[in-house]
Amino acid sequence: MRCTKDVFIAATATSLPGLVPIGQAEAQGLTDEMHTGLGYDSIAVSDGVAGPELAIAAGREAIARSGLPAQEFDLLLHSSLWFQGLDMWGTASYVANETVGARAVSMDLQQRSCGGMAGVHLATAYLEAGYADNALITTGDNFAAPAFDRWNSQMYTIFGDAGTAVALSTRGGFARIVATTAFADNSLEGFGRGSEEFRFAPGTEAPVPVLRRLAQHVQTPAAADGWERIEVAMLKTRDQALSDAGVEQGDIRRAVLPFIYRGQGQRENWDALGFTREQTAWDFGRTVGHLGAGDQFAGLDHMAPGLSEGDRVLVFGVGVGFNFVATVLEVLAPPCW
Repeated sequence: MRCTKDVFIAATATSLPGLVPIGQAEAQGLTDEMHTGLGYDSIAVSDGVAGPELAIAAGREAIARSGLPAQEFDLLLHSSLWFQGLDMWGTASYVANETVGARAVSMDLQQRSCGGMAGVHLATAYLEAGYADNALITTGDNFAAPAFDRWNSQMYTIFGDAGTAVALSTRGGFARIVATTAFADNSLEGFGRGSEEFRFAPGTEAPVPVLRRLAQHVQTPAAADGWERIEVAMLKTRDQALSDAGVEQGDIRRAVLPFIYRGQGQRENWDALGFTREQTAWDFGRTVGHLGAGDQFAGLDHMAPGLSEGDRVLVFGVGVGFNFVATVLEVLAPPCW
């Protein structure tokens, strides 16, 4: 989808807790053999602050940076990957009330690690359609034990806690959204489900057996060529976004990708998508861990002050399911925060 009306990134923000050096975690035996040496330097670990509270902190900062009145945000989309502090409640409404007030339409988006980027994709269309002038998109997670083992629950990944936010506006910002594209391959959902039987209450097994489900699924015919199919979908999403934006791969100066690292000479996300490590935000990502749905917002927030007028940036999301979102930005002027 090429934007036919101007929608801008007005501001970004990140709320990060303290960092635990990865060497310390490994020395304490928190990481198993599979999750040792993944290239992370440290992991953001929150002590007693829930995901929605982290999201609120980031949301308030993004609003302040945008210079827009909080009451003029008519849409809030909130995404998370993990437990939001209470069962069966409206997290997005809480985040909205504490950031943009009682009037904004608020909705929770659940597409795993692609949730934040799904918010950008949907909010852009919402603003283009004229339903609002400004939108706030937030993410927030605390991957606390014992229900979740942040250190060993996913391949090539250690999970970090954070709140992140992006403010979108039709009135101006530091970057313009040129195009945004979403793609899906729902036949891949079994990688997150495995052959587990459905439960009828949360928390029946701790920590959540994510890797067991993966191991179950890879033994089935439905998993055949799974990783290749994921890569094909990533490339389709990238190519469509570039085409919609009217640019070539070589026109993209920087890329914000998931904070996941395979290491040991294996093919990384940036390799698959045709970028170099230096073009990405990995040097920041390796200091915080995989922030659930918030990698892209935090990475862009870290990267933004160092960008230059005219730079084009590809922001890319992948979520187990599988869904993919790619957004092309054109920098108008680097922010001063």
